Formats: sequence, structure tokens, C-alpha cells
Amino acid sequence: MAYRPSKRRRHSVLSEDINLTPILNIFMIIIPFLLLTAVFAKTSIIDIYLPQEGREAKDNMSSQALQILTVKVTEIGFELDGIGNGILIPRIGKNLNFKQLTTELIKLKDKNPDKEEVVLLFDPNTPYDLIVNIMDTTREATEIIEGKSVKRPLFPLVSLGENS
Repeated sequence: MAYRPSKRRRHSVLSEDINLTPILNIFMIIIPFLLLTAVFAKTSIIDIYLPQEGREAKDNMSSQALQILTVKVTEIGFELDGIGNGILIPRIGKNLNFKQLTTELIKLKDKNPDKEEVVLLFDPNTPYDLIVNIMDTTREATEIIEGKSVKRPLFPLVSLGENS
């Protein structure tokens, strides 16, 4: 028969605290590493204004159409309507002529300094980069004045549409 265990040998089991020092050390290494390697993305936003719907908008649409600059991107090149009075800017080879577009936009801005709206019309298959380049060209122009390049605002309120 087995002997009964002694009561002296029994030690009360004390719960030990978990040592969190190694985990804290890992966090102290990981957090600065993640902060240093994180990519802080710079996002750019271009404000565009969509046309309003409603009865008043439809009534005023025909009178406003003649007062707003419209830039159409076609296979031929750029067509400026509205205050542009049907100006055609042909392509140079396969490329669009952005220099002449800028020149014409500066002339139109000089004639109509209070106008700030432009409507861009293009095909749905137009590449995104081309749309952004046209938007940038219509919003501002870089002019050289007294040897310094100065950005001049042209038509900052850009609306987009589909060329039909």
C-alpha cells in the first residue's frame, strides 16, 4: 500500500505573473520600423462641377450654353465652342496641340475675364492621362514674364461630359 503524501511537501501553487518585457521589446522595434517604412501617399484632388438637374437648369441651359466655354476632343483635334465661337485646333500628327490650345485659351480669357467655367467633352475611350492633361491645360497656363514663369488661372471650374 502506498503511503499518503506528506502535507509538508505540498506547496501552495502561486500564480506567476507573465513577463511582458519581451513582447514590449518587440513592439518597441516594430512600431518605429513600420513608421519608417510606411508610404505616405500624396493624393491630389481636382474639383469638378457636374451640371445641375431640374426645371430651372433646363430652361437656362440654352442661354448658358453660349456663355460657357466648351472644349471637345475629336479625331481632328480640339474644337472650342460657346465663347470659343467654333475655333478648331488641329492635331500635329497623332498628338493633340496643347500649345495652341493654351494660346487660344489665354486669348479667350483676355476677352472674357469674368468667365471661369469650362466643359470638357470627350469620348468614353479617352485615356485618363489625356483627360487630366486637358483639365490642367484649361485650368491654368504658365507664362514667362520678365524671365520668371508665372502660373495664370484660366478656367478653374471644370465640368466633364461625353462627346456625342
